[in-house]
This record gives sequence, C-alpha cells and structure tokens, in this order.
Amino acid sequence: MDEPSKSRLQVVKSLRRFVFERSDQTEQPTPSPRESSDAPTTAETQEPVRRSPRERALSALRSPGTAMTAALAVFALVNALITNRFGGRLAGGRLLPTADLATTWSDYLNAWHAVGGGTGSPASPSLVVLALLGSVLGGPSVVVAALVLFGVPLAGLSAYLATRAIDASPLRRALVAGAYALLPVAAISAGQGRLDVVVAHVLVPPLLAGIAAVIRRSDGQWLGTACLTAFGLAVLGAFAPAVHLSLIVLALLAHVLVPGNGLRGRRRAAGLVALVLLSVACLLPWPGQLLSHPEVLVHGLGARVVEQPASVLLATLSPDGSAVGALGVLLVLTAILALAVCWDARMLAGAGVALLGWLAAVVIGTVSTEPLTGGVASPGWTGGPLVLVAAGCAWIVLIAKMPALSWKITAPVLAVGLLALGGASAIGSASGPLQVHQAAPAAGTRLVLDPGPQPARLITGSGPRFGDDDLAPAGTAADWLRRIDEDLRSDDSARVRRALAAVAARGADHVVVPANSRLPELAHDMVVDDGRLTGPARELRLLLPATPVKLVGPDLSRQAQTEPGPAPEARPLPVGAELPSFTVRISEGGTGRALVLGAENEPGWYATVNGKRVPLATAWGHQVAVPLPQQAAEVQVGYTELPRTTLLVVQAAVVLFTVIAAIPGRRRRGVTAPR
Repeated sequence: MDEPSKSRLQVVKSLRRFVFERSDQTEQPTPSPRESSDAPTTAETQEPVRRSPRERALSALRSPGTAMTAALAVFALVNALITNRFGGRLAGGRLLPTADLATTWSDYLNAWHAVGGGTGSPASPSLVVLALLGSVLGGPSVVVAALVLFGVPLAGLSAYLATRAIDASPLRRALVAGAYALLPVAAISAGQGRLDVVVAHVLVPPLLAGIAAVIRRSDGQWLGTACLTAFGLAVLGAFAPAVHLSLIVLALLAHVLVPGNGLRGRRRAAGLVALVLLSVACLLPWPGQLLSHPEVLVHGLGARVVEQPASVLLATLSPDGSAVGALGVLLVLTAILALAVCWDARMLAGAGVALLGWLAAVVIGTVSTEPLTGGVASPGWTGGPLVLVAAGCAWIVLIAKMPALSWKITAPVLAVGLLALGGASAIGSASGPLQVHQAAPAAGTRLVLDPGPQPARLITGSGPRFGDDDLAPAGTAADWLRRIDEDLRSDDSARVRRALAAVAARGADHVVVPANSRLPELAHDMVVDDGRLTGPARELRLLLPATPVKLVGPDLSRQAQTEPGPAPEARPLPVGAELPSFTVRISEGGTGRALVLGAENEPGWYATVNGKRVPLATAWGHQVAVPLPQQAAEVQVGYTELPRTTLLVVQAAVVLFTVIAAIPGRRRRGVTAPR
C-alpha cells in the first residue's frame, strides 16, 4: 500500500473515532458525572442516591402511610374486642362457618358434593383461595377472620400503596386512603358476614391502579403488569364476580376512550386481552357456572338471604338505607367539591369509575331473582358496586390540585370527617349478626326447616359450611325441597307422612322442625322426639330406614319407576355404603330389584355389575337407581371426576403461567460504548 493511501486511511479512522467519541459523550451519558470543574451537574448526569436498607426502613416507618395503617389496625383491634369477635371461627349473616384446611381442599377438588341431595356443580374458587392462604396462615378460618376483622387497615394500606403513581403528597394520600378504609358500607357488610364486599374493599384500589398501568404502559414490562393485574382480578372474581365483571367492562371502556396508536396501542390491546382471558381462565371451571346461573352476579356468594330493594340513598353510599351507611356521603361531597373547584380533565377517570359503580348498584339493587339454591326472589346487596363508587371518588380527590388553605381551617374539618366515618364504621360493624361460631358435633344427614321464608335445607355432617350455598342444585332438587317444606308445614297427616318417607329415601335420619310444629302429632309412628334441641327448634329422629344407599325388592322397584315418592309403608333394606363411590357384594335374589341412591340422577353417575357397565335408571322421579341381576354380583358405583380434573389441570397451568409472567424481571440498563 502506498503512502497516500495510508494517509487517507488514517484520516478516515481519526474522523470516525472523533464522531463516535462525541456521540458517546452527548447521547449516552455514563451513570456518574464527569470530573470537570466548569461543567454543572444536571439531573441527567447525576447518579441516583442509593439508600441502605436501614434508611429505607426508617423512612417507611416515618411515612404517613405507616401511621395511618397503625391507627386503623388499632381501631380494628379495639372494635373486634368490643364486639367479642376476636378469636375463634366467625359465622353469621351471609358467612357460613369455615371448614378446616383438609375439608376445604376436599370441598373444592371433589367432583360431587353431598349438598342439597347431591350435586356435581363446580365449587366456588373462593375455597381454593382460602385453602392456599390457610396453608400458610393457619387455616381458612384464620384467613376469614383476618379479612373480616382487619379489612379496614388492609384496605387503607392497599389504597395508600395503589396511589403511588398519583402526583400527591404522602400525607394527602394517607388521609384519602384512611377515609376510603373507614367506608361505612364496607363496615356494615363485614358485620353482616359479606366476605365478597370485604375482599372487594381491599382489592379494588390496586386493581384500578393495575388497569390504569396496562392502559398507559408501552415498555417491555407490559406483560408482567397485565398478568399481575389479571391474577388480582381472578382473586376478586373468586369472591365478588359482579365487581370483577365491572372492572373488566371498565378496562374495555378505557381502551376505547383513551387514544393509543402504534406500538403503544398494540401492546395495550395485547395487555387487555391477557387481562381479560387470564383473569377468567384462572377461575375455571367456575365461569361456566356464572353463564348458566347469572343470578350469582346479582346475589353474590354466601348464605342465602332475602334482601330489600335499594333506595335513593344509594347516592349516599348507603346499601341498606340506614343513617350510618349514609355518612359515606362525606366522600361523595368531597369529590363533588373537588370537581367544582379544581376541575382537571384527569378527574374523568375517577368520575367514570364512580358512575359505573352507581349504575351496577342500581341494577343489582332493583333486579329481583331467586337465589342459586332456590327460594324467595329478591334483589342483591349493593355493597360491592358502592365500593367502586367510593374508589372513584377517592381518585377524584387525589387528582384535584387543591388551593392552599390554612391548617387552622382544614385540620378541624378533616378531623371531624374522619371521626364521623370512624364512628359510622364502628357502629355499622358492631350492629351485624357476625359472631364466634360454636361448632356442633358431627351428625348424619338431616332435613332442617328454615324458620324464615327460605325452603328447607338437606344437611350432611355438623351443618352447612362456607361454599355450600354457592353450589347449584342438581335437577329438580330445589323444587323437591320446596315441596317437602310445604308438606311438612301443613296440617294434613297424609302429606306429612309422604314427605317424611321421601326425606328418608334421600338418606336423612333426622328432621329439625320449629318448636311449635305439629309434626310429631301428625306422624307419631314415623318420628320420635329424643329431646335434642337445635337452637329454638326440635330435632326429631326418623323411624324409617335412612341410609344413603338402599336395596329395594322387585315390587318396590316397580313402584319406584312410576311413583313420585315412596309410600310411608315402604321398608327398603339399608346398605352399608357411602356416596358417591362404593363397592358392594349383592347376594342372589329376585328379578327386577335395584339399588336406590339418595342422590339426584344427573350426568356423571356410572355403575358396573361384575365389571360390566350397566345403564342407570331413575327412582321416585329423580333419584339414581342401579338395576340388579337375579344372581349374586359385585356392584361398583361412582361419580366420574375426569371432566372436573381436566379443568382443574387447565386452571393450575393458567395460574402458574400468570404468576410466573407477573414476576418482575430485571430492568435493562443502558450500556456505554467502549472507549
């Protein structure tokens, strides 16, 4: 290579080195400022101050949020001690007693449940949430007690942490979060054992923050944000499906109304798809239950009750029309004042949340439907949607740029407002029927006549427990229980006797009746009063064969195929077996005999005789019957668990994917070019 060529090559290298070094210095600053005496330090070149864990811990302890949470925790503890609800298993109102950890897992995983005559309906996913948390915290009853008794500080803490992205001082965030935590509607719902409203009260603020982050986020962390929000929505949907649906509608409306183009729009759409689909798939197979029984959206989860229609006091956040609940209007008036004095376009988001909550409350509080297990048609409880309204009002107040006011004026006003909310919260919680439950000894199967307007219950074990009233009855079980209830309350001896025979055919060995019932007189030869009392009612023992599996002879088997119920004189042979799965050895007998199960005949039951699958029949119009051969045989009966197990595997896979995708990854840092 000649000298001119070398000189030109050196010039090119020098020019390239000069250009890249200049670009490195201007476009990619290093994390630390350069050592220069005349160059000022800017925000772009200043290294962020890293505090030690001790400094961060001290700063958190000194924050207004910590003081707010501590004050609310003391408030909740004192309230629990005064109402004598601290310690023990809580029940009352809409809250049925919670079973132990093993039973809760079994209730969720089993494909067939011995409730209301037996049903293959999927159990509520709230059971698996309580089972998972109870495995860590000491049992499902501990989790329920912590939520109901300490929902106020939990809601305050979640609201304070969820508002970190809002440009407001920590003190202001703590005051608004404290007002939201002391919401009277949430306290009234907790006192009445409405666990769905308590969970919504705690989870709605972080879920609203998560939805807002999905709408506006376009960086590489969008999938993790969407999955984390979807998982929280799934937990909320396990307890409060109506609020879950409202938040999904809110997210879709925000996607339509908030502009987003290019990469941001595509990532937002993908995030919303993940948000909706994953939050629903994590609840499998429960969403199918909601599609076939939409009344669950109106009544929610929990024990069956008769609700009163909503009144105009919904505007004051009062779900029951009480003066205590109406004190929630303080939060509404504060939001209206902020809209009037400090209008900002960003307040539209909070106003939209509040309006959607009010609309859902009006629908739920006015539409009357029968409960899932049957009974008197009534509207639903509006507590869950009103929590959405309160969250929207709090959002408006935080966004508002309040004018500078003297603390001599604002401090007394804030103190009076918070004290009023605290007093209303304490009174509303204490006035509910929630109390420590005294567990009754386990018993067999019994029919209980409800003293209220609801139909009779068919109970197995010590009594109804959490999740039982969230199971859809199979076939005509609800109608059968209603007819039995009417017959047992009548003064017609023939009706009473036929009803008792039908109850015994279902496997019930006791009947619980009101203390003034004439049933012992009308059917004196079919029941005996052992003197056992169940509260204000009497428990009567049936003198008929009352095992869950019975062997009927040829004549009685032919009657079972044509008659709606057994005659009082029928005496089938009891078989020592338990539902749903059992194997028995049948001796030689007459042609046409059958095994009759005390369960509704629904898809899923199967039977084999000597290893060969046989078709099933129906006894007394609705019960499972297994035809038997004349010769001796081994009979195996069961309820298939394959569909349920398949859906549980899919659910577990979706939950695992959602949790893994929600784990935040390490952020990518800028890489400086080598010099």
